[in-house]
Amino acid sequence: MVVGYSWYAAGLLKQLSSTSKGWHMYLHPVAKAMANLLFLPCLFFLAASSALAFNDPLVAGSKSNVTEDYTSPLPTVRPYLQGFVEETSWYNDLVLGPLIPPHLRSKIPHTAQTWLRNYTAGILIYFITGGLWCFYIYYWKRHVYFSKGGVPSKEPILLQIWVSMKGMPIYVSLPTLSEYMIERGWTRCYLSISEVGIPGYIMLTFLYLALVECGIYWMHRGLHDVKPLYKWLHATHHIYNKENTLSPFAGLAFNPLDGILQASPHVIFIFLVPTHFFTHELSLFVESVWTANIHDCIHGKVWPIMGAGYHTIHHTTYRHNYGHYTIWMDWMFGTLRDPAQSVKAKSS
Repeated sequence: MVVGYSWYAAGLLKQLSSTSKGWHMYLHPVAKAMANLLFLPCLFFLAASSALAFNDPLVAGSKSNVTEDYTSPLPTVRPYLQGFVEETSWYNDLVLGPLIPPHLRSKIPHTAQTWLRNYTAGILIYFITGGLWCFYIYYWKRHVYFSKGGVPSKEPILLQIWVSMKGMPIYVSLPTLSEYMIERGWTRCYLSISEVGIPGYIMLTFLYLALVECGIYWMHRGLHDVKPLYKWLHATHHIYNKENTLSPFAGLAFNPLDGILQASPHVIFIFLVPTHFFTHELSLFVESVWTANIHDCIHGKVWPIMGAGYHTIHHTTYRHNYGHYTIWMDWMFGTLRDPAQSVKAKSS
């Protein structure tokens, strides 16, 4: 954290020192600099404080909470952690129940069932959300959103689907690993909102999501700024760099390691911030839907949400709008470019 904080501060000072305008022009950059220098340490302080304040040994757990029984598909855990296992087992039943007969599924270890459930659900979500969204914007509402052309051809869409399907078995390993660690009590996840109260739930969820947004921003920016990472990982996603090559199916068209790195803040911060288990699961589900939405090239004018209009600029300039759900990190670190600015630049 100290290294990252020093990086932030050095970058901000460099931006300020490179400005040659009068002192009154420093007010806006200084305001952003103050926000950066004060906000991030406070955010991490709150995260650390919350982890201590909610230091329930049942939530924290330890290795001793789990004993492996390799003759059973379910791990044997202490009573509190058993709640996590029961919840994930219910998810497995919901998705795999109609597909695999019970007598066969009972022979599959619990973690393997979890991976299979995530893989099945991942494919369903990818094709259902991407397919419905493409039908809506490219056919049903084509005259509204693409009256002047710009609809991607079949070739880039099929390539995006192919790249996404190659990566899917690896992508779903991240939520599978997350659930494995939660079931064993290695994280700060808790089962019921009643354990922390509604005010505590709201505060902790806001803190968790703010840290996730911060983490995704810097992970994404690092994949651009560190040239070997861009060349070997992130460039796969950026071959779609024009509006007529982007589609909702591009949302998962990554090098698998790239996709895992960008989603990893969702998992990293459950070790620091007490997080409601279902809310954590829901955030991963929203992530899979959101990636389709921000690649449709339609500017919804939903400030301060980082909608597709902002993300399209990222794909065409490579150096703006690294954020994921909101624009606040880009605003704070000087990488924000509003779609209205791009329209003015094109018209001029």
